[in-house]
This record gives sequence, structure tokens and C-alpha cells, in this order.
Amino acid sequence: MKKYNVITYFLIFIFIILSKQVSAKINKILTVGVGWTKPPYVIESENSGFEIELIKAIFIRMGYQLSFVYVPFGRSHYLLDQNKLDFAMTLSPKLLKNANQLSDPYITYKNVAISLKGRDILVNSISDLSRYSIVAFQNSNIILGQEYSKAVNKSPFYLELPDQKKQVEMLLKGRVDLVVMDINIFNYLSKGLLGKNHLNNVDVHNLFPKNDYRLGFRNRILKMKFNTALKKFKQSEQYKILVNSYEFIQ
Repeated sequence: MKKYNVITYFLIFIFIILSKQVSAKINKILTVGVGWTKPPYVIESENSGFEIELIKAIFIRMGYQLSFVYVPFGRSHYLLDQNKLDFAMTLSPKLLKNANQLSDPYITYKNVAISLKGRDILVNSISDLSRYSIVAFQNSNIILGQEYSKAVNKSPFYLELPDQKKQVEMLLKGRVDLVVMDINIFNYLSKGLLGKNHLNNVDVHNLFPKNDYRLGFRNRILKMKFNTALKKFKQSEQYKILVNSYEFIQ
């Protein structure tokens, strides 16, 4: 009887330990702030897109599950400051002033100005934008710098939209002279609207440097762990397969 009790207690002890381990794993869910849909980087309806898949893959390797909270671009850093998120995606030092919260760059956007061929749009510098009607992505006047901000303030019509599909539609319908957006977002959305690649029918004005984006963290230790995991993941075959699957324009 005594022997039976010892075995029973031992099994109960093992069960408790395993239960705690399972519970700990289940509790490793991080709340993530991410901007609204901007395919091919973020596709909200499917919780997918290059940026989402990249972050998911890295945090799975780190032992975490992610719960995504979709908010207008530029809003997530406010929620981060209010401790409502564990981390936020697609941030830069211009949006999140506390550099200690920012990770290493994990993704790069190539923002350009795009016009329809045949419209005689001549843009050789950022200051030339002041002559044209423009629709741009949200917070572009902050992200693209002071020279851009000064130019668009003189534009006859300037609008920033969170829904970038509407940007592309406005350009294709001739409602604006230029759109300012990432070249891969334009390529993806124009294909969706027209059923084919539309790059041969537009002029791409390369006015801006590439923009590196980072994650913003509440927890400094988690940020450091992410930086290490990011570096390893970018050297992996899984990362190469992910990049190639989206056929990005460099």
C-alpha cells in the first residue's frame, strides 16, 4: 500500500509538471499591432502576406504564437505606448521616437512615384511633385522626409489613404497625376484590378531611398531575442523560399 502511494504521488507530481509546461506554452501568445491591408505585405482577411508570414515564422521558432490586431497605419505605436500590444510591426524612428524599443530592420519598402504613360508627367526631383495632384500612403509626409512634405504642401491636390487599392484605382481612372507607394504594392494591386502586369503602362519615378522598417517592443529582452532569431532566419532556406514565392521587384 505504501509503495502504491509513492508511485501515485510520483505520477501526480509528473502530471502537474507537464500541465504547467503545457499551460506555459499555451500562454506564450503575443499581441501584435499591424497596419491595415497592404498586399502583398499584409493581407488582413487571410492573416497572411509576406510581412505577416515572415514574422510568424520567426516567432514560431522562438516558441510564440501571435494574435494580430489590425489598426490604421501610424496608430499601432500609440497602442504600444499604452501597453496594449506586446509589439508592433512596420515602425521606423520617425514613428516611434524611443530607439531602444526598435528592433533591427526586418523588411525594406521601395517607395516610388508612379504616373500613367502619355500624361507628360515630368518628375526629376522631389520638389517637382509640387506641380501635380497626388494620392499617397498614410503618413507618407512623415516617413518620406521634410523635402517631400514641403513639396506636397504646395500640390494642387494631395491626399493620403490607408486603403492603397483606392490609390491605384484613382491613378488608373485618371483622377490624379501620381501615386506615391511601394512598387511591389502597386504591382500586386494593379494586377488584381486589371488581371495582368501593368508596369509597362506606367512611368516609375525613383525619387526616394529605400525605407527600412522595424518592430517596436514593450520588452527589451524580447526585442534582443527577436534580433538574434531574425538574423538566423534570414540565413535559412525557409527565408529564401518565402522571398521567391512573392516575386518581389528589387
